[in-house]
Amino acid sequence: MIQRLQTVYLTLAALLLAVPVIIPGGIVLSTIEAETGTYFLFAEKMIFQSPGELDILNTPYGLIAALMIGLFLSVYSIMQYKNRGFQMKLVQLAIVIQLVFAVLVFFYTDSMLDIAAEGSPSYSPVIGVMAVVIVLYLLALRGIKKDDALVRSADRLR
Repeated sequence: MIQRLQTVYLTLAALLLAVPVIIPGGIVLSTIEAETGTYFLFAEKMIFQSPGELDILNTPYGLIAALMIGLFLSVYSIMQYKNRGFQMKLVQLAIVIQLVFAVLVFFYTDSMLDIAAEGSPSYSPVIGVMAVVIVLYLLALRGIKKDDALVRSADRLR
């Protein structure tokens, strides 16, 4: 289990997904500078900040759910090393969840643009980290497929 390369990829993906969960509100996903104030989209809350005023608009539960589900799928797929077919499906589902996370970040940023009525968004490097997570999932999927092919070829020899 530990000696498999896809376990390392899935562990790295889980660690990268845990960063926004461990540091609550410490990661700004996108920022919009406008004349009326500054808008931040955190991993936990969307906050409007103008001079001397702080107001919570709404909580993006979709972002929190996508991070937690991706983290759970990463850890659970590591434990499913004996059932490679199910492990491949879990990793594929985790890839879809991370793509949904990316779409939700852009959706919430667009809703912040509607509230700000002007300004341009700037995205945090955390979005790049989430892209690295997808690449790690793809590498893990490739490793699982190689292991499955190796086991099938060994079964043919018997």
